[in-house]
Amino acid sequence: MKFNLICDESGTGERYLVVGGLTLPRTNYGALSAQLAALKKAEGFQAAGEFKWGKVSKAYLPRYQQLLEWFFHHLKANHLRFRAHVVDTSAHAYRRYGDGDKEKAFYKVYYHLLFQSVRRLALEEEGSNILILLDDKTNRYPFRLPVLKIALNAGLKRQLGQGDLVASVEPRPSSGLGAEPFIQIADVLIGAIGYVRNGHIGKLHASPAKVEMVKFLEGLAGTGFAFDTAARAPFNLWTFDVAVAMERKASHQKKNRSKT
Repeated sequence: MKFNLICDESGTGERYLVVGGLTLPRTNYGALSAQLAALKKAEGFQAAGEFKWGKVSKAYLPRYQQLLEWFFHHLKANHLRFRAHVVDTSAHAYRRYGDGDKEKAFYKVYYHLLFQSVRRLALEEEGSNILILLDDKTNRYPFRLPVLKIALNAGLKRQLGQGDLVASVEPRPSSGLGAEPFIQIADVLIGAIGYVRNGHIGKLHASPAKVEMVKFLEGLAGTGFAFDTAARAPFNLWTFDVAVAMERKASHQKKNRSKT
């Protein structure tokens, strides 16, 4: 089956980085996109208008709640899934994870989210083919996305024996007439998770509208955003420990060297 995996990130300037993505069968994409566009119009958003976590306010709160309630309706109907990883960027291991290169560390975190998401699809759906769409951003190294595709397919082939599971990794804008609408959904979700994980709830500077939105989303998700969820939850939230990932990689490399 063919799938779209649509991702965004939040909290790049805070302690806890959140990367997350929506996975949906490609056959559902057109109908769901049309529904979302119609709902945005009904709620007074312009066609090219962007809704995002940073714009949650008292005036717009009911509209945002309608949009995310629509999303959770389809999540609970198994029309799509959501997965997010939370990473402590203040940890010493995180700096070593990217060899001191923040951009490299960021994309290694993305790699892990994407690898786990694609791996799950491949195990559950024979013949899976995944198109990955990431929020468009300027990278210092211009070949990040092609390299990411190659690395994902190589890693998946080593573990599953299946090559070319990832058809493409492509950038998509989050605003404007050509925007990817599901990136906007992902932005609100990971923004809310980051708001909790970075300790903004209960602080004097906390936005009452954002606090209310967090509570609303936690109710729809059936989990507090301070907690990780079970691995196969349709709304999956997990704290990614880069130190464990580095130890696992070193162990695999040691085993491979011993075989040669």
